[in-house]
Amino acid sequence: MMDNVTAQTVKETFGTVFQQYCLRRKISLKQDENGAFAVPDTNTLRECIQVLNRHKYKLDKRLKTLQKSTLPANYSNRGTQSLSKQNKTDGTEKRKLYKNTNVNLFFNDIEITIYLYNTSTVLPSYKSHTFLTNYAFNTAKSGNEIYDFIIKETMQNVTITDYEVSIPLIVPLLEEFQKRHKKFHYFSILKHLDHKQEVLNEKSKCKYEVTKQKLRSFFDLIFAKVVPLNIFGKLRNLKKIKKTMFNLLEAPCFKSFDLKPLIERLDIAPIIWLKNIKSTKTKWLVIMKLVRWLFVEFLLKILYTYFHITTSGTNNKRLYIIRANWNSVQKKFVKKRIRSHIFQPDVKLNEWNPPIGTYKLFPKYSTVRPIFKPQCTNTDKNHLYTIHKFLKQLHTTNYGITDFQKKWKLIVKRNRKMEQMYLVSCDVVDAFGSVIQEQLYDIIKSLCDDLPDSLALKYYVLKSERKKDSDVIYRQYFSDPYLSLPFAPGTLYAHTNYSRSQWIKKKWLLDRISSCIFYQRVQIKKKIFMLGKGLVQGTMLSPILSDIYYNFILHKKMTTFLRTGQIIKYMDDILYVTKSEISAVQFLHLTKRGIPQYNCYFKQAKTQSNVAFKGNAIMNNITYIGYKINCTTLNLKPKRSNTDIRYLISFSTKCNLTPLQLLKKRLDNIATFKISKVMLDSTINSTKAIRKILNRICLLQAKRACILIKELFSSVQTNVGSILKIIKNNNEQIARYVIKILLTSERNMNKSTICAWNNYIMYTLWISYKAVFKKDRILHKYFTTSFLQTKINSLTLQYYYIFFHNLNYSIINQIYFYCYKIISTTLNILHVHQLHFVSTL
Repeated sequence: MMDNVTAQTVKETFGTVFQQYCLRRKISLKQDENGAFAVPDTNTLRECIQVLNRHKYKLDKRLKTLQKSTLPANYSNRGTQSLSKQNKTDGTEKRKLYKNTNVNLFFNDIEITIYLYNTSTVLPSYKSHTFLTNYAFNTAKSGNEIYDFIIKETMQNVTITDYEVSIPLIVPLLEEFQKRHKKFHYFSILKHLDHKQEVLNEKSKCKYEVTKQKLRSFFDLIFAKVVPLNIFGKLRNLKKIKKTMFNLLEAPCFKSFDLKPLIERLDIAPIIWLKNIKSTKTKWLVIMKLVRWLFVEFLLKILYTYFHITTSGTNNKRLYIIRANWNSVQKKFVKKRIRSHIFQPDVKLNEWNPPIGTYKLFPKYSTVRPIFKPQCTNTDKNHLYTIHKFLKQLHTTNYGITDFQKKWKLIVKRNRKMEQMYLVSCDVVDAFGSVIQEQLYDIIKSLCDDLPDSLALKYYVLKSERKKDSDVIYRQYFSDPYLSLPFAPGTLYAHTNYSRSQWIKKKWLLDRISSCIFYQRVQIKKKIFMLGKGLVQGTMLSPILSDIYYNFILHKKMTTFLRTGQIIKYMDDILYVTKSEISAVQFLHLTKRGIPQYNCYFKQAKTQSNVAFKGNAIMNNITYIGYKINCTTLNLKPKRSNTDIRYLISFSTKCNLTPLQLLKKRLDNIATFKISKVMLDSTINSTKAIRKILNRICLLQAKRACILIKELFSSVQTNVGSILKIIKNNNEQIARYVIKILLTSERNMNKSTICAWNNYIMYTLWISYKAVFKKDRILHKYFTTSFLQTKINSLTLQYYYIFFHNLNYSIINQIYFYCYKIISTTLNILHVHQLHFVSTL
């Protein structure tokens, strides 16, 4: 049987139902020092998992039933009732959008998409590009050859006949195009634009990025000086092509770009060289090939030749860097590392060598971030997995598992008197590169002193997060009294009955760890360098090695601060929380001078605090690992990126999904909101703060849906009903997801409170969708009426909203459900009596 303390912990972690089941079945769970629970055997573990899954299923089913009972009876049928009537009017509106509806018939079965790929990030990528690799302009000797290439080689699946009559008129224009191209000094123009004095964009990811204005100016000149106007008949057509090029430059990575809307908007009547072609269809197909050739074989190849195209690594927004500048940045990177002895001559070893890798460079504001990509064999991977497990368990044994949510909840709980807390947030400078290799290896050796000479690798069985064929998975870990298992708090696991264990010598592990620290090798061109300082970023072992190094420093050099406050460390981010202002000032002194003995210094520009120190800005809100922390109330809010949301959405998929399936999959991915339990915990955040977080999440979901619908569907009109159904189901799913999180922090929530939260979330979601779609010129005419029909009655929720804002949360729990019934029966009350009715209640 479990003791009382363990039973209470099981209740807090898994809930009363699971606790009572374990007590009734006399299942004895044992909690380890990290908060994981050992189950007696594999069969019992499967039984426990089934109980938890069954409870989860029943809870979800009850919430679904509750949602149906609190919503209007015809809620599920609303929103599609007006679609048949709406479709009748949409036909005339659609005809207004396109001047020539016959164009669509010619391109019905033709895909006219192009892709803009990022250029290579592997160092070095500064090969000299002195000429364009364009077949037509650099190898063709005449306009006839260029036109022949356009007709026959561009979109080879589309065959055109009876176009020859246009040759005499188009050939001189293409030859003029070729002549202008060869005379145009692209590099000189770029150099001139680069030296123009402009105010640097503060939001730029890197200072050597080409601004949007420069990029537009460059292509403006190309369209004005290189592309002959007569090829496209009139200036308006050329402006449409230029605008499409600008849209392509701003498109997110990994997304195809459709040229069909551009081609359909072109006016071919003024194009003189097409007039001899009798067939209208042939005219449009020739223009289609010409436009695609212009983009793929001319504009994009200019882009690839003169620009390095990449991302910052955090989102899908492209950065454009002049290739000459990027070449200079890469060369400076290599030379600086050679001068500082980071890159050293390679030394051959007879023993096992870690895999050689290459560098991928991603731009930072003024430098680059090198990411190491190792070339691993299967043997190398097996060795690295074993070493990683050992280091992970070594780290867990000595420093525990970092759990910000648990630590923050404990900090807030201890501060019940709401005393003034002082916070300092800081970030280590070049955390991987600053590691002193000798010090790191000495630290690891000292942590291994108490371990036996041989360690046993045994199998453990855990709950499978990704269910395929079984609810459980088997994993190997080192089994020793001196090594903790690296399981997160709340993990259920069991020992297996396998009699055979794999024994590994401690010396074998230390030798390979030594090689991974002192023998890191990178290949640049054909030359191999050995890293004499720091750790490479990008390997399997680097994060855990870095964690061991900086946790050792924290426990050795910051012990004073551990006695006067709480230090939370995640990777290279450190947060110090204390009630002592003197301790906070002393910690700020430490961040100023650093810890030279371990080459550990802190970024002054990123150090934040609510304590006055040497003229620094006193901040009431500081950011830490994605949270915005209020230093007065200790409330937490998510720190959202300033990047446009369309660059944060992924359109790629490994499966061949239909647009509707992909829309559902993307909207159902609630994990992208990063809703943590600690943010929705009523003991940490006030009800008002939780509502603000949910409002922002609802608005974010509506914006995501807007972008996805416009990008995935060529015909929104024909899919309105299905899209609306997906949105409705997703809204209910989000409401259930949030309520489940709320239930974990406040298990005694009654039915009325759950109904209140459900209606609040649903109402906020529909209102957010209406507000976002109303601003979009394409979607508002299809969905605004549907949202008015679908959302919960606004008058009911208006009363409810007033209650939620003006009444205490505990009062809502007691009277909301009763008031909701009263209000729902008075929907016909005139708005003039509304305030009198509320004041009467």
